[in-house]
Amino acid sequence: MAKATSSSLSKFAVNKPTDSTTSNDNALVQTRGKNKRVGIAVRLSHDDWHRATEFAMREQTSLQRLLVAGISELLKQRGLPPLTGD
Repeated sequence: MAKATSSSLSKFAVNKPTDSTTSNDNALVQTRGKNKRVGIAVRLSHDDWHRATEFAMREQTSLQRLLVAGISELLKQRGLPPLTGD
């Protein structure tokens, strides 16, 4: 019989606190993104990934910097502060 495994998505769940020191029963505990930097995944079609990678190489930068610049520009257009990118 095969061993049952939990879904790989289970590590992304936000769990309710278990200790009795919280004043709000509906409070959530942050379980991801506690470090200085947080990794994310961006899913692209192969063709879009190829185009983005070629563009980054032509601009002599990384996909990371292109993504931060693009999101920052969208934020600025909406009157919000840009990402710091550091």
